[in-house]
Amino acid sequence: MKAADTCALFEGIGYIDPEFIEEAYEPLCARPARVIRISRLGALAASLLLVTVLLFGTNAMFPAFAESLPVIGEAFRQLNSLGANAPGYEGVVQSVEKSAVNGQYRLTATEAYCDGEYIFLALRLDPLDSRLLQMQSLETVERDEAPGWTVAVNGELSGHVYQVPVFTRRGAYFECAPMRIRLLEPIDEGAAEVTAAIGCLSGRTQEAIDCGEPGQIVSIEPLTLSFELPVSSQHNISQEVEGVSAGKVSLTGWTSSPSRFTVTLSYPYERPEGLDAAAVTGEGLDLGRDIREDGDFGDGRYGPGDTAVQKCTFTGVPEGTGSVEVTVFDGDSEIGRFKIDLEAGKASVVE
Repeated sequence: MKAADTCALFEGIGYIDPEFIEEAYEPLCARPARVIRISRLGALAASLLLVTVLLFGTNAMFPAFAESLPVIGEAFRQLNSLGANAPGYEGVVQSVEKSAVNGQYRLTATEAYCDGEYIFLALRLDPLDSRLLQMQSLETVERDEAPGWTVAVNGELSGHVYQVPVFTRRGAYFECAPMRIRLLEPIDEGAAEVTAAIGCLSGRTQEAIDCGEPGQIVSIEPLTLSFELPVSSQHNISQEVEGVSAGKVSLTGWTSSPSRFTVTLSYPYERPEGLDAAAVTGEGLDLGRDIREDGDFGDGRYGPGDTAVQKCTFTGVPEGTGSVEVTVFDGDSEIGRFKIDLEAGKASVVE
């Protein structure tokens, strides 16, 4: 079967760009002089392509069925940072399935949650223009003619968007890893009205990725997606403590939510980089190192003789965690260790 015959195979299902089909037979970073015939491997590729197109068609014709496939919280189980343990909290991660569409693609918010401090959001992009299926990845970019990615919560643009969408192709659609958005002001209850907008998309083929080539603009057609997200702050805990000191460093408070665990330290200011810290649950789960979400002290807020106040942020603890142990480092040297009893609301020094 020739490459041109493959186009006829999909007649009645939907238009498939012939150039896209021909590229399925080409090795990376090179173009063959001609296609002679389809081998067994080529036949397998054609079969996989047929399955891909059928899935794409199923999503287009039966979106309700396609949208019923994801498992609640499944996207967030891939997280290796803040919010990684949130799916273990019953009722926190919500199935959203709200979509917006332009002439080239449909954007869907599949899952999300808001614990009053952060919004975590997973997105899926379904191409309507077959040329997008030639790309292996899509990402938002800033251009003079169109902005890249913006998020507003309750009508106010968020100034703390930690990630922008980077979509990876999964057969006939694209998905991005869950993104976290830090709220400008905490929300204790009610709902958050989220408005996300994409103005400009850049895409890279697998060939471009393998050869290290930059992306190309594939869409400047704007799209805006809005949805309401319930706030789940019932698991948030905040506690201040006094008199818990290990040498020069004191623990003055801590907070716990599905998205993050924090401790507040105070100590004599010495240098802009401050101290480092690591946390682990009493059950032995590593919560990682301080991500320094508030930066360091290089902005000049402290000087010699001042007492520095540093908030250390770690991955949120799983539901039911009894205690967390935080180790504080000055360079490579351990200078203090604290145990936070989440059930009793107390903190102590670990000798």
